[in-house]
Amino acid sequence: MDVFFQQRVRQHQKKIQRYLRYVFNDHFALTMTLLVGGMGLYYSNVLKTLPTPFPIGKFILIAFWLITLHIGRFASLTQLPDQVFLLPKEKKMRKYLEKALNYSLYFPLGVLFLTTAMSMPLVVVATGNVDFSQTLLFIGTIWGLKYSHLLIQRVAFFQEMAKQKTIAYSFWLLISTVILALSLWMTPILSMVLSVLQVIFFYQWLWLKMTASIDWEKLLNGEQTRLRRLYQFINLFTDVPEVQGQVKRRAAFDGLFSKIKYQQSNTALFLFSRHFVRGTEYSGLYLRLTLLGSLLLYFVNDFYFSIGIGSLFLYLIGFQLLPLAQRFRYVTTFQLYPIQQEQTKTALQQLLTVLLFVAAALFSVSALLSLDELIYGVLASACYFIVAFLFTFAYVPLRLKMKKR
Repeated sequence: MDVFFQQRVRQHQKKIQRYLRYVFNDHFALTMTLLVGGMGLYYSNVLKTLPTPFPIGKFILIAFWLITLHIGRFASLTQLPDQVFLLPKEKKMRKYLEKALNYSLYFPLGVLFLTTAMSMPLVVVATGNVDFSQTLLFIGTIWGLKYSHLLIQRVAFFQEMAKQKTIAYSFWLLISTVILALSLWMTPILSMVLSVLQVIFFYQWLWLKMTASIDWEKLLNGEQTRLRRLYQFINLFTDVPEVQGQVKRRAAFDGLFSKIKYQQSNTALFLFSRHFVRGTEYSGLYLRLTLLGSLLLYFVNDFYFSIGIGSLFLYLIGFQLLPLAQRFRYVTTFQLYPIQQEQTKTALQQLLTVLLFVAAALFSVSALLSLDELIYGVLASACYFIVAFLFTFAYVPLRLKMKKR
């Protein structure tokens, strides 16, 4: 089972690495640099305004850590045919699932390390008696709690363990809250010891003393759900064959479609607009980025940072919608229909004008609500619309020309 699991790990990593080069590109690096830098500056300025100690900050930290503990799912790396071909090896699957649990810890460990380290300045301010030298104690405590959380996730993949899983999760949530509170109100050394003890307890209860059989359907569905979420994230950056967009009627938009006249010059616009609205591939991406950008702008009260975030998200929205121009490239009927090549560019510009201007309007509302002075909100709004205009009528033609070459 050790060799078999390592084969599965190599297959999974090889497949994911093909997509990661599209995720961690120059655009992603630029976005993360601006976001992390801006949020770090804003976070630092907020901390300077807080008194020491800051009791409310302790409750904020507990809530934040409990949320981060739910990041990372149990990765079994199982595949659909396993239900047939691995059924005779079910007794040996416990060793396989033990390896899977250890593998599932890698990603949460990295995330928890970053989030805990990021929260340490607030810990220092909130407690008044903790310094940065104790960071590893907090990371170890939270990592131990995450290990137990993965144990609870794994036990859900066994037969007739749903009730026990619910009880275990409720108890884990309670004991996690207590341990995190002790780390802030008493000493992180005590919480670290308790975290180790609770790992031993849950491991004994949910693994060594658990003799139930594997529920293959739940195990396979759980892995498929985990992969689907991963591919949906990657799909924000590049096309993923594993993510199949759905088509929905959405009759509420028929009134908007009626504005497009049925004539040959509107053929591309007719197809692009309906594919965007009725398909979930691009419309979901547009909604997620627009809502995320609006939410971030609502909590940002720095004028220059607001302009940078809004402009960056408008660029990302437009950039992610550019593949629409190639969407019907291999559709035979679209190629045979007498359409001028210039019509594709014009149709894409018309659709992007509407979408980016709507996003700019929503960003403007967030900026007007968050910025202290009205004049700053108006200037930020003007910048958003300028960026949307320049992207549509300056960048899009250049980009399509490069694609054609």
